[in-house]
This record gives sequence, structure tokens and C-alpha cells, in this order.
Amino acid sequence: MRRQSGGPGRHDGRGGGSSLTESPLVPTSVSQRPARADELAALQKLLSEAPTSVTRLKRGVANAVLLWAVSLLAVVAAWLALGWIAGKAFDINLGLNSTATLALVGVATPLCAVVAAFSSVRWIRTWPDHRAQLRDDVAQSRVNEERYVFSEAKRFQEPEHGGLIYFLRSDENEVFTVFDDESQSLGIDDKDPLQSRYRPQSHLVIVRAPKSRIVLGSQFSGSELAVARPIELGVPPKEWPEDEQLCAIPWEQLEQRLGSAAAAATI
Repeated sequence: MRRQSGGPGRHDGRGGGSSLTESPLVPTSVSQRPARADELAALQKLLSEAPTSVTRLKRGVANAVLLWAVSLLAVVAAWLALGWIAGKAFDINLGLNSTATLALVGVATPLCAVVAAFSSVRWIRTWPDHRAQLRDDVAQSRVNEERYVFSEAKRFQEPEHGGLIYFLRSDENEVFTVFDDESQSLGIDDKDPLQSRYRPQSHLVIVRAPKSRIVLGSQFSGSELAVARPIELGVPPKEWPEDEQLCAIPWEQLEQRLGSAAAAATI
């Protein structure tokens, strides 16, 4: 399951940015240990693959050129369609070689270029850049082990593909979020998302890089937590809590903040 880009998440690309910061959130317990060789290799790989400033600039320029060309073509195509209608109705020449068309192209070309440039700059600025945090994680070569104990679970279902998001209640009354990616894949393939093999369990250990917050591994164990039928998710992806993170929404307010009541409140 994917959502709009935001803060650091899993090393496989999951994650997002949540603006909910209502209270300090802590796992049941946290300990730090030296990173294993495979964990350090995963961090080094992420750092080596992270786009540099030059790479980001190249992609931004390529995006601006493509957007400029497409927008200019759309303007000219719309003008020619209008010219064809005007020619049929009023016998006006607004063809490709007409003075009016050439003037339009002369004005639209720089305007489309400016719009494309501003759009690309905004696009580049939305990219998260975690290279500094990844360098710190590699240099320190240590990871956090977060341990959680859960007593209850709720699940929500996003309406587009039917992917499931689980919310697990810890013994400290915190709420932990887990995206069930398998359910999303099943929905995309026109299969039943409820046939996903994922089942929430009572204990969870997560290995996380301290600075970048990258999840390097997670393992559930213990007894399976009972879940009811899923609740329909009523908020857009940008408002979903982060995957494999503690969520600032209180357990008692999950349906109100994320369910159909939340969607109705925004209408």
C-alpha cells in the first residue's frame, strides 16, 4: 500500500508524512545495539542510491521541459480546435499559419515555460532528502530495537482498491499503524483483499535506524489479535498515519477521525 510521499519510512519505500503531533509517543521499550552487517549494508545501499543535488536538478529540468512541451501543445491544439469551429461558423482564418495563431504561440511559449519551471521547482521541493540522516546512521553503525505489546486491533479499508490499514492498541494505550500491503495487491488484481495472510499479533519487534527512522526489519509474534469487519476509510491518503509508526490519534477517536464520519465532516 502506498501513500503520498513524506517522512522516512521503510527501506522498501513505504511511509508517508503525518501532521498529527498531539502527544509524545513511545514504544513499550527501546534498546540500542550495534547494526548487523546486513542492516549496515541496507543503509549504505539506500545512501548510495539517494538522488544527489545534481540528480535532482537534472530530473527537475527534464520534468520542466516535458511539462512545457505538453502544456504548449495543449494550448495550440485547443486554439486550433476553436479556430476550426470559428472558420466553419464565421469564415474566419485561425489556422496554423494565421497571424493570430503565430501571435498566440509567441505569447504562450514563454508563459508555458514559466509555469513549467515553477511547477518543477515545487515538485523538487516535495522530495524528501534524508542523505544527512543516512550518513549519520552509517557512521554510527547502531540501530534501535523497538518492542511493543498489543492488546487490541482495528482495521480500516481504503475504498479505491480495498487495502487494509491496521491500528494496534499497546499496553500503554498508544496506537501503532500497520499497512497490509498484501491486501492492497490483492485488490489491485481484482481479488478479495480480506484473503490477505497478514494477521496482527500481540508482540512486535522493529529494528529502526535512529536518525533516518528507516525500518530495517520487523517481526510479529505471540497470540493473534481478533479483528472485526473493516471500517471504511474516509480520509485521503495524505491524511493517513505513517506505516509502522505510532499514531497520534487516540484509540477511542479512530473511527471519528479516519472513518466515514471524518469524510462527512469535510463535505
